Amino acid sequence: METPGATPASSAEVRANAIRGYLDQLLASPLFAGSARRAQLLRYLVERELAGEGERINEYAIGVDVFGKPDSFDPRLESTVRAEFSRLRQKLRDYYAADGQADRICIEFPRRSYVPAFTFREREPGPHPETRARRRWPVLLAATVIVAAAAALVAVRILKAPRHPINSIVVLPFENLSPDHHDDYLADGITEELTNDLAQSKDLRVVARTSASIFKGKAVDIREVGRRLNVDTAIEGSIEPQGGRIRITAQMNRTSDGYHVWSHSYDASAEDVLAVQEEISRSIAAAVAGPGRKTVDAYALDSTKNPQAHDLYLQANYQLSLDTPDSVKQALALFTQATGKDPSYVNALVGTARSRINLVHLTVESPDKAFPAARESLEKALQVDPSCGEARGLLAVMIASYDWDWPRAKQEFRRAIADGARAPTRALFGAMLAMRGRFQEAHAQVRIAADLDPLGPGPRFDEYMVDLLERKYREAKEVLEGMLEMNPGALVPHYLLGELAAAEHDCAEADKELEWSARKFPSPLTKGGLAEAAACAGQKEKARAYLAEAARPDKAGYASPYELAVIYAAIGDKETALTLLEKSAEGKEMQILYLKYDASFDGIRADPRFIALEKRVGLEP
Repeated sequence: METPGATPASSAEVRANAIRGYLDQLLASPLFAGSARRAQLLRYLVERELAGEGERINEYAIGVDVFGKPDSFDPRLESTVRAEFSRLRQKLRDYYAADGQADRICIEFPRRSYVPAFTFREREPGPHPETRARRRWPVLLAATVIVAAAAALVAVRILKAPRHPINSIVVLPFENLSPDHHDDYLADGITEELTNDLAQSKDLRVVARTSASIFKGKAVDIREVGRRLNVDTAIEGSIEPQGGRIRITAQMNRTSDGYHVWSHSYDASAEDVLAVQEEISRSIAAAVAGPGRKTVDAYALDSTKNPQAHDLYLQANYQLSLDTPDSVKQALALFTQATGKDPSYVNALVGTARSRINLVHLTVESPDKAFPAARESLEKALQVDPSCGEARGLLAVMIASYDWDWPRAKQEFRRAIADGARAPTRALFGAMLAMRGRFQEAHAQVRIAADLDPLGPGPRFDEYMVDLLERKYREAKEVLEGMLEMNPGALVPHYLLGELAAAEHDCAEADKELEWSARKFPSPLTKGGLAEAAACAGQKEKARAYLAEAARPDKAGYASPYELAVIYAAIGDKETALTLLEKSAEGKEMQILYLKYDASFDGIRADPRFIALEKRVGLEP
């Protein structure tokens, strides 16, 4: 009976109140009563969903709201939230497998989601145990007949169903279900290597792992994945350590309608992961295969049979993906250990070279120190496998930027692409073409890279460089703003937006972006950015003071002569700018190849010494 004058509760309110009452009961159970932290996490997730704020739940919000993390909390570097959530999910599984079997409400978390799902289950009175026993055999017999008939019907439907060709695919980040997330590197490694295996097929568009990683740890509808990456198929999976073994599960779904194409689970020891990964690749390739498509036997799977080398390689790849000075140094050490276990391990040799090149980009090592060692690793890789497109693509970069031999570099780039080199090689080729004013060809290569890696930062950076050298500043700015939409805290787009603003004489905007970069990521590079902002505002003495600070030896890296030359040119110090450009060329900095089209040097472009330098580095007038 309702109280007079009271407003009747809506069905949504009744449902929410029932869930809250059930949550109190669940958290009082022995399995949850002993952990206040886990109870706090579950209550937070349930209440956010009941309040209609499920779409706002993410790893960062949980860290700050539930675990008291500071605003600077970076879930990519700290696994507290993932570890606690994995424990919570396992506790719920344990509860509903035992004490909670008969509960009227069930709280679950779909894969890749922090948003709870609520199921209301109807209770039915069960038969007396003796009655149940008497009915057992007839029921089992009937169930067997029904299952057999259903299986036959499904088989007929599958055989009659038209086959949907698979032309594009993405391997989404495998989920690590271990409580402490100690094996994150293994989940990421399997994701990367399955992507690489599938990419060996030249008639299958395989999206790069850097774009797939955007969806890591997020609850995303498979159809949204298909739309954003323009793929017709997605592979998902998980790893779950169980004692001394690992369970690896993989499934393939069509993105247009979520149709389940293939799935399988594998149990393996740590030593068997390599073989299981190969088996997954073969199974997926068999499901993908169509008329005229390569069979998996033609694929270059992993290039080692040494489990220890493979495990070190996976750890190294994980560290490399974090892309910080310390993580890249650690990656280099791990790749080196992997090649020590197997000197002919092509993937590890390429990883060693890539780590050294990244240390140069992060201004941790100078090119004249890092590039010769990187080149040696690439040449070893190509001795083992002359058809390794990734190794040949990086070697082409070495030839262009270290030997200044553009004709040979161009040949190597084209051969690398013919051998299956992926998005990074295409993007770098595009940037190298732009350095020589071949902008139409450059845009074509960068567009292909962006198609293979639509959400990754690499192709976007090279697209920015092509636009910048072509002096299409509006388009260049749009590229950087797109990068910030995906990663608001990234250094590179903020810093480049500051440089771009300075080039357009928007000194207030330049000061804002370059000051933020220097405060957030102090280094010789960002100290030089402060000098550039001062130069833009006409504060020459202030700029010189910053330049002197940037040029001092720094344990975090070295000061790029080219970047310093840009700023000296901005304050009108022609002689120092030319001296620094000569030093940049002597140090084999890749930036020296921007020389011909970099607007920063328009004021000294007619100087005979500048023209001679262009010729010296292979940039003919």
